[in-house]
Amino acid sequence: MTTQGHPGLKLADFQKNEDFEDDGRPVVGLVVSLWAPDMSDAAVQVAHDLTANGTQAVRNAGGRPLIIDSSDEQLQASGTGWLSGVDAVVYLGGADIHPGFFSDVDLAEKLEGVDPKADKFCIDSIQKCASDDMPTLGICRGSQLLNAALGGTIHQHIDGHREVIDDAGNVAFISEPVDVVAGSRLSAVLGSQTLTVRNGHHQAVDQVAEELNAVAFARDGIVQATEHPEKSWFIGVQWHPEDEQANKKDLATLFEALVKQAGSDAVKDARFANVDTSLPR
Repeated sequence: MTTQGHPGLKLADFQKNEDFEDDGRPVVGLVVSLWAPDMSDAAVQVAHDLTANGTQAVRNAGGRPLIIDSSDEQLQASGTGWLSGVDAVVYLGGADIHPGFFSDVDLAEKLEGVDPKADKFCIDSIQKCASDDMPTLGICRGSQLLNAALGGTIHQHIDGHREVIDDAGNVAFISEPVDVVAGSRLSAVLGSQTLTVRNGHHQAVDQVAEELNAVAFARDGIVQATEHPEKSWFIGVQWHPEDEQANKKDLATLFEALVKQAGSDAVKDARFANVDTSLPR
């Protein structure tokens, strides 16, 4: 359970009793911060909706979702031990990554809306996922985290990939075309080289980590997806397949492929050895 609660973002909002039934379904950890500095009410609502949709997508794909709150200080203190209780990981969207993880900016510098402790929790676990060949999917912030964790850099601001809808800086998603590289794993999964996706970001992958390949691009050249060619399933997408207005078939196909990969490598012993599996109330 998160130790830094925020109204509207509680574990019990996303988990169901069925998620804790050890019935052979692969366990998919969904990593998201249920709390972040300076979260506006609008940001809370977006985070809630996307997390709920991503959690349901795991269930629909035949997996058991387990929310991993990267802002939880107790979970942060446990390091990467929680990974032994899951068969795949999805890193969901959220706040900007502290530039200290990919530039000369001092990590001690405080930045609005940024939580470096949550960033480190994610980066440490991503590096272990890569080392252990854990099936891994990064979405938006998650895609950027995959790149930063493996040594890449991040564009700290770009225009044209979201709509600013008011003077408070609240944003809305836009639909835009993305071209997927033929022959990539992502292309094989989605069965298409051109997609219309839902985007709402102002940061994106800049210098691609040496271990990764860029496998999708927006029409302005911004990297929209990466994958690790030497891992069984390690993909980051900049767009939000779990947005309510996104292509439902693409969402289902992507999560079904991840869960299938997780099931092929699933460990059949106690999967929650390092995680509190009691359903929060």
